[in-house]
This record gives sequence, C-alpha cells and structure tokens, in this order.
Amino acid sequence: MQTSFQPEEITLMGTACDQAWAILQTALMFPSGDYQRSIRRRMAKRVMAALAEGERDPDQLKSIALG
Repeated sequence: MQTSFQPEEITLMGTACDQAWAILQTALMFPSGDYQRSIRRRMAKRVMAALAEGERDPDQLKSIALG
C-alpha cells in the first residue's frame, strides 16, 4: 500500500469518509464511541487502499468507504 499521500489526496480521502459517515449516521444507530471509531477506521482504510490503487472519483471513494 502507498505509504504517503499528496495533500489533494488527503483532502479527497477526508471528504469521501465524511460524506460516507454522514450517510451512515442517518441510517444507523451506533451504541458506543469505540464502535464508531472502529467503523470510521475501517472506512478510512478502504479509501486509502483505493487511493493507493489510483481511484480518484469522489463518488466511487464514498461508495468504497460505505462498502
């Protein structure tokens, strides 16, 4: 996996994860802070992997985060 990202890639990652998280918050109830952190961490890992493979489409990254 890519170990570093350019500033625009970091922005893209943050936006995709934030938008995906907003969707999840309207659809699900999360019982604890630990569970929330775990979900967000998994979303970020998925998006980072997709970025490392060259994905740059914001909508596709959001879908990957929700995957």
